[in-house]
Amino acid sequence: MTVTDLNPDTPAQVFAGLLGEDRVVPGGAEASAYLRDFSWYSPVLENALADTTVDAVLRPGTVEELQACVATAARLGVPVTLRGAGTGNYGQSLPLQSGVVIDVRGVAGVLDVQPGRISVLPGTVMKDAEEAALAGGQELAVMPSTYRISTASGFISGGSGGIGAAANGDLWDDNILAVELLTVEEEPRTVRLEGDDVRPVLHTYGTIGVLTRVELRLVPAHDYTPLIIAFRDFPTLAAFAFDLVAGDLHVRLCSVHEAAGAAMLTPIVSLYEAGEDVALLWVDSSDVAALRERVEAAGGRTIDWTAKPHISQFPFSHTILWARKAEPTSSWLQCEYASDRSEFLTQVAALRDRYPGVFLQHVEFASSSGRTRPLGITPLVGLGDHEEALEELIAFCRELGLIVMNPHSYVVEEGGFVGDTAQVVALKDSCDPLGLLNPGKLGDSFFTSRGLTPPSARAATARR
Repeated sequence: MTVTDLNPDTPAQVFAGLLGEDRVVPGGAEASAYLRDFSWYSPVLENALADTTVDAVLRPGTVEELQACVATAARLGVPVTLRGAGTGNYGQSLPLQSGVVIDVRGVAGVLDVQPGRISVLPGTVMKDAEEAALAGGQELAVMPSTYRISTASGFISGGSGGIGAAANGDLWDDNILAVELLTVEEEPRTVRLEGDDVRPVLHTYGTIGVLTRVELRLVPAHDYTPLIIAFRDFPTLAAFAFDLVAGDLHVRLCSVHEAAGAAMLTPIVSLYEAGEDVALLWVDSSDVAALRERVEAAGGRTIDWTAKPHISQFPFSHTILWARKAEPTSSWLQCEYASDRSEFLTQVAALRDRYPGVFLQHVEFASSSGRTRPLGITPLVGLGDHEEALEELIAFCRELGLIVMNPHSYVVEEGGFVGDTAQVVALKDSCDPLGLLNPGKLGDSFFTSRGLTPPSARAATARR
């Protein structure tokens, strides 16, 4: 079916008058590619989002066309869901109430590069932003592990951290300097947010406003070498990794994997031995010699990265992809360990003792305001009744003092990343007075409606 086959009063026909038929995809089979993301990592979300539909997909090519789409949607009262590359894991860009999906990838380009700052259009691929920064001797402070395809607006709306976090923290560590967004009204206004005022936009799934400009923090560029370090004892590796990130060597990535999880990283398993716990590192090339010495002194070994896949294909949520391929019934959990070294290692040992072969510890490290933060992105293998077993596991994690960010809900608050939800809701009321942006994702409930206890929301001060 094409747009011309539809009733002239349908959303697809109306928007085709704005953009042209070639940039409007009518709902149905043709739009199915826009109704998929990586929420299938969760058996719970995979089932809940199976029947997602859309009336039309819009593909504007300029900010002016994007604004026209927003104004028309407001006039028609049509729900709007923004979408970048669709690499999200929680159904962030999948519409719950049909309406239109706006693919922002056509609204792309680097606007400006200055010392410490790069300004880009919302659909700009993060790899393009990184290359523009590198041309001037700078690099992105943090970028998603999917930076080769992810968009700037998708990253800050649906992501949280990534490569660079080991040195510079996550989105909330002043790495998003400013944004500009459109309000969803018949006459959209442009709102500029800077500094702490940007926070309500971070990881709130595009529910606040329609981003038109993103300004990201840059830091001096380094030359990096990818390496693997391997140990035969996971607590020893965890301790070494903690000290490495907290220490004086410059590390852009430190991704630690328990042996059972490392065995699922199929394209690189030939690089290390069965039973070895490993850390994937992206380290300043001038620090490699010192790193090798420290690894040897601690009883581990260093392995050169000779695999063809780039190292970015394995850390963060990529690990869950490899785990699902190896164990199709596996699931996952996100959590944050203690930033105190001793407490962190106690938690590592307790989880290994309580859930051997089930909670496959995978730790990504971030540095925030002088704290070393171990972040768990953990494959779960062999859970029985998934929801009940998951709730028991979450309760155990909380008892140990871990913060749980549950990836089995598409609701912002239940994910556990956002602290001051009152500030978020207040900004949404101002910028989306008709409640058309991604309805059902903010101020609603998914997890609790299924009889489970939602994870405690992280206090706004927990990241400082």
